[in-house]
Amino acid sequence: MQTFRQFTSSYPLKIFDKGQVILLQGDAPKMVHLIEQGIVKTYTINANGEERLVLFSSEGEDFPIGYAFGLTEKSHYFYEAFTKCSVRLIPRDAFVDYLHANPESMYKRHARMVTLLLTTLARIDALEQSRAGDKVARTLLYMADQFGVILRPYHARLKIAVTQQQIADSLGITRETTSIALKKLEVKKLITHSRKSYVLYMNRLRAYLGDDKVE
Repeated sequence: MQTFRQFTSSYPLKIFDKGQVILLQGDAPKMVHLIEQGIVKTYTINANGEERLVLFSSEGEDFPIGYAFGLTEKSHYFYEAFTKCSVRLIPRDAFVDYLHANPESMYKRHARMVTLLLTTLARIDALEQSRAGDKVARTLLYMADQFGVILRPYHARLKIAVTQQQIADSLGITRETTSIALKKLEVKKLITHSRKSYVLYMNRLRAYLGDDKVE
């Protein structure tokens, strides 16, 4: 039986540099875009011309969301390479036919969609917080789940490569407010900052938010 990797490898691979727009809002995609490596940022732009993050997608996820199964024929958002990305371009009919013929691959895709739903709910929870500090803390956890790198030997630490401005943009708050919230988290020893990245002490951060107990 042909594996999913074997199936996808027969289609064109396109490389996108960090910051390069892959699809514009309103574009009518001709192919399913399957992320083979890297992180893709989905966002929209509000009436004031400000960027608003929708979600991050990573390896194994396809976009635009809903296009593969004919739920949408246009891109509802902007899709941009958050890191350098490699993306397979697969005809929709071929992609759907493969999934129908391979229940295991269909199940794995379903599991990815459930994970996406859970992380999206976590992001909504972050946006609904009344205090800027809680918004920022929960957004850091969301980002860690999406593209955090585990630091050894302490598995409870995750590093995320993100700037203050990117955090602020994702929440629709000012950079100054974001900076103050981040400083408070640093004082509480929940995070540390180094250049364009943050190290999150996951157990402490979750305990601070009441989501877990410190181990």
